[in-house]
Parts: sequence; structure tokens; C-alpha cells
Amino acid sequence: MIHSLRIFRDLVISQSFTAAGQRNYVTQSAVSHRLQALEQAFGHRLIERGRKPIRLTRAGVLVFEASQDLLQRYEQLEQAMKEPITEIAGRLQVGSIYTIGLYELPRYTTVFLKRYPKVDLLLSYLKETEVYEAVLADRIEVGIVDSPKPHPQLTITPFKKERIVLIVPPKHPWAGKKQVRLAQLHGQPFIVPQAEFPVDEILRKTNIRVKVLHAFDNIEITKRAVEVGLGLALVPYITVVDEVQRGKLKALDLTDGPSDRPIGLLTRTRAELSLPARKFIDLLTAPPKPRTSQS
Repeated sequence: MIHSLRIFRDLVISQSFTAAGQRNYVTQSAVSHRLQALEQAFGHRLIERGRKPIRLTRAGVLVFEASQDLLQRYEQLEQAMKEPITEIAGRLQVGSIYTIGLYELPRYTTVFLKRYPKVDLLLSYLKETEVYEAVLADRIEVGIVDSPKPHPQLTITPFKKERIVLIVPPKHPWAGKKQVRLAQLHGQPFIVPQAEFPVDEILRKTNIRVKVLHAFDNIEITKRAVEVGLGLALVPYITVVDEVQRGKLKALDLTDGPSDRPIGLLTRTRAELSLPARKFIDLLTAPPKPRTSQS
């Protein structure tokens, strides 16, 4: 359609089938065929036959005027697409599970937005299954989950490993310890954050079983429950740094069990990522800068 409209415009301007064909590298008969195709498409004659100079019908005037505006915009688009896109701007939609989005990402997003102030970053907190669904449905461009699961339509980019610790209240018998053995968890009362709970994956290959007393839907309630002595919990260390520093919780490492879990970035395999998305992933996956000693 674009090519036909361009030929029609050039025909009207040049008043010549031959000239219109030469401008568009087609024969005179091809110009006639394109004109007929347009007339069939719009259901109206566009020029009055047998008249010289070429005179437009009322429908032809409408098509000519519209084609000039449309072709000008299309040619501007063609030119813009030929030029390299260097400005990092526009909307970037990211979805993350709660613990990573709230505790891990802020230091990255702060740097990202200072570096690329023209990017409109929209960060959503989602359940793990919702992150997968949103990436696959193209509602978000980048998803962030723990222990990412392979999917034929998704590309997984490793982000980092998250340290997992056992948290106990300050007056618990283990509060004076720095670490415990995995076997010591057997039979212990546990608080489970439903959406993001690593206990199952840690204990799956062992004979150790814990007593799940409560299951809450977010990490904050889980921490409060442990504080008041309702049970123990396995959580990412970054989520309890403040409580540990203030003495409200004690964090213990597991000596003989998995002490961390991988965090991954999800993108659609066949999607062409936007420039903001590529820069965001680059920032998250860049190796940490070595600390310089100060004399």
C-alpha cells in the first residue's frame, strides 16, 4: 500500500505515468496497475479518465492529501530507523519477587536512574509464578526470580547468589551460636513465608523434617513471628540485616547445607530487548568493582 500511494502521489505531482514510473523504478503499465489496485481498494475512481492534464476526482483529492501526510511520516520513520538509536530513554517494565525487589534492587535502581534519567522505570512486586506469566505475556520486559526454572521461551541470565540464614529470636537457646548443622533443624517449629520459601528445596534430599506451625504470605510477617518466638525461619540474609543489627533477631549459617540460592533474570528468548532493558541487565550483571584501600 505504501508503494502504491507513493506512485499515486508522484503521478499527480508529475502529471505523467512515465515520470511516475521512472521515479519509482517501475514501468508505465505498472503505474496503471497500481492506480487500479488503489481504486479497487478504496472503491472509487481516483482520476478522471481521458483528461489531460490529470484531474483528480473528489475521492482522488482525499487520497492524495492523506497520502502526502502519510508518506511524509513514513519517510521520516524510514530515516529514523536508519540512524543508530543512542538515546537511552523510554519505559522499562520490570517484575520481581518481593524479597529481591524490596531488599536487593534499590541500590541498583538508584544507580540506574541516576545514570539514565530519561528512563521511566516501572517496578512491580509479584509472586514467582506471576513473574513468569508476565514475562511470557510481554507485560514486563525483565523478570527477577530466585532459583529460576528453565522454560523453552525464556532466557535466564544469572544475577547473583543470595545468602540464606536461619533466624531465631534473641532468647532462643541457639542465639549465641554463629552456625548450626542441618540435622539440628529436624523437628523444629518453623514459620513459612508461603511465596518465597527455600526450606523445601534445602531439605528435599534429606530425611530432615520440620514442623510448619504457620505460613504467612510475606517476609515481614514471618520476621515478626520469629521475633516473638512463634518459630524459626530460613530467609535471605539481606531481608534481616536491620533486625540483626538492632538485636531483634539472630542469624545463623547452616554448616552443611546449601547456604545460598541463585537469582536469575528472565527475558523472552525471541524478543528484541529495548536499549533501557539491555542497560539494566548490564548494570545488574556487571562484576563488582574492587574496593580501593585508603591510606
